[in-house]
Amino acid sequence: MKGIDHKSKFLLTHREREVFELLVQDKTTRDIAGQLFISEKTVRNHISNVMQFEINHN
Repeated sequence: MKGIDHKSKFLLTHREREVFELLVQDKTTRDIAGQLFISEKTVRNHISNVMQFEINHN
């Protein structure tokens, strides 16, 4: 589409989107960590990044 910066189409990282999609499916941080093979702390960091993004872009 004309006038749209396609680089900004995805403002979250691929992993942040994965975590967010699992979170809205009522998965726990433990479930998400196990499914994505990352630590629970990393899951919490991604959730924090998504929430911070939402606060800064509204």
